[in-house]
Amino acid sequence: MSETAPPIISVQNVTKRFGSFTALENITLDIRPGEIFALLGPSGCGKSTLLRIIAGLETATEGHIMIDGQDMAGIPANKRPVNMVFQSYAVFPHMSVADNVAYGLKLERLPKPEIAAKVEEALAQVHLSDFAHRKPDQLSGGQRQRVALARALVKRPKVLLLDEPLSALDAKLRDAMRLELVKLQESVGVSFVIVTHDQSEALAMADRIAVLEAGRLRQLDTPAGLYKQPVDRFVADFIGSINMFAVIGQHDGATQAETTLETAELGRVRVSSARLPASGQGGLVLAVRPERVKLADAPPESADAIAVAGHLGDVAFQGNSSIAEILLAGGASLAALVSEKEADRLMQAESGSPVTAWWRADDMLILPENALSSGG
Repeated sequence: MSETAPPIISVQNVTKRFGSFTALENITLDIRPGEIFALLGPSGCGKSTLLRIIAGLETATEGHIMIDGQDMAGIPANKRPVNMVFQSYAVFPHMSVADNVAYGLKLERLPKPEIAAKVEEALAQVHLSDFAHRKPDQLSGGQRQRVALARALVKRPKVLLLDEPLSALDAKLRDAMRLELVKLQESVGVSFVIVTHDQSEALAMADRIAVLEAGRLRQLDTPAGLYKQPVDRFVADFIGSINMFAVIGQHDGATQAETTLETAELGRVRVSSARLPASGQGGLVLAVRPERVKLADAPPESADAIAVAGHLGDVAFQGNSSIAEILLAGGASLAALVSEKEADRLMQAESGSPVTAWWRADDMLILPENALSSGG
């Protein structure tokens, strides 16, 4: 993947309206050659609509789609240098695996020897060479998905579009297929654009992720960038688990370099003024990831520690790490990621036992409620 090469896909100021409903609003983003790019967001956020516009199955109300430097305006889906794998896979049940893969090539009336060679190569890419003569009902869900991938790859697209490609699989197979898709993408070198509502899927597979919400682009970044530096409360809450506390007051500190933020749960917290968001709407929140939260019997003596007293709630055992719930005054709670050894100790303790949760001030995020401006 090259960060300096021209984008393989450029989405330029794309808006899509269905009557009075705006499905996408002024979306601009570039997809690089050879990367796995994820469109991530909750149901109804517009991610599948954007994928269909790229594929040519929908037409943008405003804006342009450029693929490999060419404007796609007026170019139908079957003439675009992309191929799409649908959520249902849509393999033909009456055809063998090889015939499914060959279908698009036969429509183009390519010579039979050329079709056979391309089908053989595509099946080898997805590790289905030994299944060429089987029917889809003789395959597992993961194998049927690979048939759909081979059928898309056999036409040598510049971009492969995948709409919720793993949602029909059970959890264990989904994890295995994530790794297979990444390996396949690396071997063929084709850009993948994946639509998903599963943030763990996007984090595990994608080189970069565009987070959409209500038809608007909230943030575009690497998985690590989204997790460590979310732009606002929505992105922080959507990407991974996080504890958040609404700021109800903001006061000048002892010096200009400091600001005091007040929350109902934590009281007053001193922060560096340089860490305050430059812009945003709707106030601020303080946030900390569960893996940054530590538990103790008493507040730590460290000057940069933020501590809050509470009582032990549920401990959700998850193997080598577990989630401990800390009940705070006023009905709020926070989550801490604890080791297997610490989880064993906590599960032997009496529910409701007093405990102190704490974390370093630098591990806490200071986020606007909404990073989007009112106009865009």
